[in-house]
Amino acid sequence: MKHKKERSDASAFGFSPRSGPAENSQALQNAVNEYETVTVNEPGIYDISGSIRLPSDTHLLFSPGVILRRMPLENRLNEGNLFVNEGAFSGSFNNNISIDGAHIIVNGVESAAVSSDDCADSVRAALNSVTGLRGHLSFLYVKNLRLNHIIINDLLSKDYGIQVSDFEDVIIENVHIEGKKDGVHFGPGRNFVLRESEFCTGDDAIAINCADYSVSNPNFGTVSDGLIENCTELFGADSGLFIRILVGTAREWKQGMTVRHSDAVLTKGGMYRVVMRPDNKEYISQTEPCFDEDFCELDGIFWLKTHKAYAPEKISLNAGCRNIVFRGLKLDNPRQRAVLIYRNNDGYLHSWYPGSNIPQVNNIRFENTEILKPVDRFLDIETPACNIVIQGGNIKEKDIHISCVKDEDVKISFT
Repeated sequence: MKHKKERSDASAFGFSPRSGPAENSQALQNAVNEYETVTVNEPGIYDISGSIRLPSDTHLLFSPGVILRRMPLENRLNEGNLFVNEGAFSGSFNNNISIDGAHIIVNGVESAAVSSDDCADSVRAALNSVTGLRGHLSFLYVKNLRLNHIIINDLLSKDYGIQVSDFEDVIIENVHIEGKKDGVHFGPGRNFVLRESEFCTGDDAIAINCADYSVSNPNFGTVSDGLIENCTELFGADSGLFIRILVGTAREWKQGMTVRHSDAVLTKGGMYRVVMRPDNKEYISQTEPCFDEDFCELDGIFWLKTHKAYAPEKISLNAGCRNIVFRGLKLDNPRQRAVLIYRNNDGYLHSWYPGSNIPQVNNIRFENTEILKPVDRFLDIETPACNIVIQGGNIKEKDIHISCVKDEDVKISFT
């Protein structure tokens, strides 16, 4: 890989509030390709239409008063990601990436890639995207990621604010995100911190999704060893959840098996997922999905190959969650339920199969949670979970609801 120079201001490449969106996109891309640290110092609104792909050892620093405004591409096939790491496309891990001070205006720009209510044909519409990677700041296959002082106030209904999947050592701090979709969306990974952040979102403020729809998570696997600290849900959040933890299992492929939208199968060391309409329709898989390209249609089933960066022995059938601490949460928004821990079974995702091992939820702690507005249920649990600890704060036993599982399959303690 070419050795990058140390530091430059993006203005040296033509990145400017006075430049057009295509010109700014190319200028910022050229800057991060050549320099490790790229600064943007002149205050103003910078229009950007393209997606900026970040290589390893990239550090973007935006000064106060710098605003990045998304603009549609001329062909209208908008990319869901404003910033995304290169390895998301190549299937290789990137290291040492940071973004500080990014204030983003979504400006009505939504991804042209498939959303949860589209058919599989729509996947082909966005050739410059990764299926399931839907954050304005998106990172797939990344180690040592730092995001600080990120502001987004106008999320629409398709794309997340921040999405990180298949990661190790991630710190996200001082985030303020408002709008209709997920604020921060974690896929599989380990060792992460999210702290000192505020959310007012219409879907999940914070998603920890070991499994998810095939068009909402690029991969499928365990999430572990995390700290969510001093995060607040602001008044005005519309439905959704404050925190979602979603687990699941894949199956070994067998000829003649029945599959539905978002099902995951493991065969010959590779994982493949179904991308069809979320209508509960069942399909019979007669032809083994074993291919190297991104997509393949077999027996009328549209398959997506996932886990590109993984050796076969590293791909697991189980996608569980363990060792997560939620400390100092504040809920300043009335709602029916705030936190959901579950496995899904509907047209969007059939995340657990009878007879399969139930994915583990283990060692989840809520410390010093403050419920500031009426909440009917703070915590809903719909899958076996052990070592759920409630410490301090004002959560009461009446604020916890268990369904879809036997009481003995859930172990909760108050300390």
